Amino acid sequence: MNRVDSEFVIHIFKILPVVLSLLGVTLSFLLYLFGSDILVQLKMFDFGKKVYNFFNKKWFFDKIYNEFISQLFFTISYTITYKTIDRGIIEIFGPMGLSSIIEKKAFDISKLQSGYLYHYTFLMLLGLTILLGMRQF
Repeated sequence: MNRVDSEFVIHIFKILPVVLSLLGVTLSFLLYLFGSDILVQLKMFDFGKKVYNFFNKKWFFDKIYNEFISQLFFTISYTITYKTIDRGIIEIFGPMGLSSIIEKKAFDISKLQSGYLYHYTFLMLLGLTILLGMRQF
């Protein structure tokens, strides 16, 4: 779903988190106020004890949330945004790409050097002629 499309979502889906949160608060308040004997009976069974401890101790829920949901998104964002975009595209078109292009061109130009004085004199004369010729435009 696109961010622009989220404005046009059905209204019930927008208020669903608020409604479910208020329902959970109300249900827990009523169970602790009027239905404490139901909670005690629930805690007597082994399965009920595990469910009660799971919801009573926030750490268990956070551990599952962090390991299965958050870490998945962190891994995906690390591989896609950091490795592909930051280290890949930006470095290719940015400083690393520029320095590698300059290095390749400098290596190609260094092949033109022969070590003879008349070659250097000819290249200086050619460069000066091109420079003065460009000045005329």
